[in-house]
Amino acid sequence: MKYCWQQKGLTADEKARLVVDEMTQDEKFAWLSGPMAIPMHNQPLPEGAIGSAAYYPGIPRLGIPPLQQSDASLGVSALGNVRPGDNATALPSGLLLGATFNTVMAERTGEVVGREAFAKGFNVQLAGGANLIREPRGGRNFEYISEDPLLTGVLAGHSVKGIQSQHVVSTVKHFAVNSQETGRVVVSSDISEAALRESDLLAFELAIEIGKPGSVMPGYNLVNGEWASENDFLLNRVLKSDWQFAGWVMSDWGATHSATKAALAGLDVQSGANLDEKVWFADPLREAVAAGDVPQSRIDEMIHRILRSLFAVGAIDQPAIPGAVLITWLTGCWRSVKRNRGSYC
Repeated sequence: MKYCWQQKGLTADEKARLVVDEMTQDEKFAWLSGPMAIPMHNQPLPEGAIGSAAYYPGIPRLGIPPLQQSDASLGVSALGNVRPGDNATALPSGLLLGATFNTVMAERTGEVVGREAFAKGFNVQLAGGANLIREPRGGRNFEYISEDPLLTGVLAGHSVKGIQSQHVVSTVKHFAVNSQETGRVVVSSDISEAALRESDLLAFELAIEIGKPGSVMPGYNLVNGEWASENDFLLNRVLKSDWQFAGWVMSDWGATHSATKAALAGLDVQSGANLDEKVWFADPLREAVAAGDVPQSRIDEMIHRILRSLFAVGAIDQPAIPGAVLITWLTGCWRSVKRNRGSYC
């Protein structure tokens, strides 16, 4: 069967536009919010979910595979042993990568993560830590690279490039000034625009320019008094306008606080919706569209951004299929041997 997006010579944006035009409103909203894809509160995994950070159903009639999302920058995780017996390579701390100053190593480690994610059936990896290390006691410093915006941005960008070379979308995070875990859901990171653009935003700008990630994830924190996930300055003005970011913005898990405000401020997807006060991007967002508070064009833009990113890395043309993975270290080169797929090195 030939799908509308399979015409020759189409760009990722053109393919996405064709698919959006064919989607129903229910199909669109099925991609705007989703729970963690692990058994919680006696709820089973959604049908079709591998078991990971998130799952969004595919659209078989349009040839669109489901979104299977997994953590993180240092390897493909299996939260709560959701995939019993599954194993993956655990990379060293991002701090060690930063100490190498080595862009080739950054790209190769990204390839390892992307290759294993793809082989396990994932097409979105929540990887690409680009926060600066500002607090030496920060609980997630191990995921990040350094305190320097140039070093962090360049290495994070090459890591993203490596991941996406394997037909897996990379998610740069946590946008922005997310430098501590203590009180992360209440703290406001207050900083002048000039200082912000010369430090933390510069790291993200470089990472996005070099790696061209398909997605960006805001943090739990507030930035200058506004939640990062509904911060118009960060998401609309800087990310989508100044930097012309073409991908989608997904919230961190349980970090969405509204429907209308968040949607208009630039948030495209409510992640981990079962951890929030409400599933904001379900009925509340539908009601906002019906009332004219959020235009239908904004909903279509959200979906377009997701599809465009998937097409850009080949995640739809070459969908990931779960299979057994054996990881070995051979003569300085990572090799992933997958059933019926051969080896890659």
